[in-house]
Amino acid sequence: MTFAFKSLIAAAAFVAASGAANAATDTLTVGGSVTDGNWTLSQLQGSGTLSFSSLLISALNTASVVLGEVAPATLNITTSTNSTGATKYVSASAAAPIASLTGNFDGSALTVTKVGTSGGATQTTVKNSATTGPGFLSISNINVDLTTKTVFADIDGANGVGKISQYALWTFTGLSGATTFNVPNPAVQTTFTSENTITGLFASQATIDNIFTKALALGTVGKAGLTAVNDPTKGGGAGFGTIVSKITVVATPAVPEPGTYALMGLGLVGIALAARRRAI
Repeated sequence: MTFAFKSLIAAAAFVAASGAANAATDTLTVGGSVTDGNWTLSQLQGSGTLSFSSLLISALNTASVVLGEVAPATLNITTSTNSTGATKYVSASAAAPIASLTGNFDGSALTVTKVGTSGGATQTTVKNSATTGPGFLSISNINVDLTTKTVFADIDGANGVGKISQYALWTFTGLSGATTFNVPNPAVQTTFTSENTITGLFASQATIDNIFTKALALGTVGKAGLTAVNDPTKGGGAGFGTIVSKITVVATPAVPEPGTYALMGLGLVGIALAARRRAI
């Protein structure tokens, strides 16, 4: 009987402490919450902005690409008009709201591993000196894997490309900004703010050929412009551009589940009975 009481007390203590001791991978979505151990994560919000590199802007102008939005993302574009009356892009960026955040939480620190956004941008071409015909490419719902340094996206392309879910579109070379955050001790509600910059977006040759070139019907001139974008020795190694994300999430001390309370109560009863037994 004494062994049973000791086992019960040990089990109650383990259940009470195990939530903070074991790391777990959780995904938090906008409007939702995740409880892990002694913390609840909620109130996810923010945005990720993809700013096109100068070489990509030049390639878009060469092929006379027309940019469009995929809601809920929004485009920010500046243009100029040359001597012939043609409109050219000077700068372009697409800002998409944060949709999800994935991280590893061990009860004392949260390490962000993936960030997802909603919406994106489209590119449309017509037949001209840089293309072989009309084309279309939509890139949306970007998800960035910070561990593998890979950017995934939903693809919808013309000329036989079709729809591809979460295609590994780019890899990136640079990441700045904190990705690990410590929760306070003693526990108090805390708002974490993460600001990260991803630089050097580059695609594989297969992606250049089978996604961008094919979907946009790029000819020799158009493909040459895109090849220059994807050359790390040109344009300061910017590749396709830069992604800047700003995210906030609230960590709140969690209320133990009823089952945990019950086991803790059993443990206390066991302690009381064991003490009484020793007194007798």
